[in-house]
Amino acid sequence: MLNSLIAGLTSGGVYALLGLCVVLTYRLVAVVNFAMAATGAVGAYVMVSLIGVGVHGALALAAGVVAGAALSALVGAILVRWFGEHSERTKAAVTVALYVAVMAIGLRVFGSATTGTRRFPAPLDGPAFVLGDVVVPVSTLVSLAFAALITAGVGLLFSRTLLGLRLQALSERPTTAQVVGIAVPRLAMAVWAVIGGLSTLVIVLVAPRLGGDFATLGNLITTALAVAMVGAFRSLPMTLAGGLILGLLEGVAVSLSGLQADRGVVPFLVILVLLWWRSRNEVWDTAHTR
Repeated sequence: MLNSLIAGLTSGGVYALLGLCVVLTYRLVAVVNFAMAATGAVGAYVMVSLIGVGVHGALALAAGVVAGAALSALVGAILVRWFGEHSERTKAAVTVALYVAVMAIGLRVFGSATTGTRRFPAPLDGPAFVLGDVVVPVSTLVSLAFAALITAGVGLLFSRTLLGLRLQALSERPTTAQVVGIAVPRLAMAVWAVIGGLSTLVIVLVAPRLGGDFATLGNLITTALAVAMVGAFRSLPMTLAGGLILGLLEGVAVSLSGLQADRGVVPFLVILVLLWWRSRNEVWDTAHTR
């Protein structure tokens, strides 16, 4: 059981990172980005493809991050250029369409689960320390530290820096921000590029344990959305906690022989429970105000 919980904690750190990327995109540019994991998967596959032809790992990783950032920036450019004044629902629908397009092209270029599985390097899978009889890998510590750093760092960025104030103005009142001299389109594009680079790094981190096929990596958006819903698409600490809880639940499911085949259902159950709970609260609040 302890071994499964440690494995779940490793997954939880990665899930938290994915959820944080979704929340940051929503808070900064007011878009629920369904295409995020797909663009990150493209960047990860660019990296592993370059490694396959002999490019050094560090250079291949840098190229993959740039590719993921560029593709994410392209998604952002489409939204800023043609859908900037539309509702959040319309923007989310556009990202769903772009997700389908990226997945279709990615499967065409990189192959399916049966023809395009790649072997991703796993330099962080070595042991960090031993807890009883369980070996805790370096990847667990890296994912947890990375998630905590993003949570704390973004909080400080928003509260202590001029850039943070501009980013809040971008997310809350973009028209007013542009009137007072903030380069809103350029800042929005930078946000999309940074999120794309971060999502690529996260996909690269989790790919060695998920088998390395493009469809599986692109479909991680379901897990990311489940984690983001725990934080109501606003709270970074709650999103971090949600990712860890989801990972631990998955670890427990793996440890139980009857639930091993159904562990992929966990994100969907989390989404359903949260939707039910929030709709219940809304109904209660409406009845209470009356």
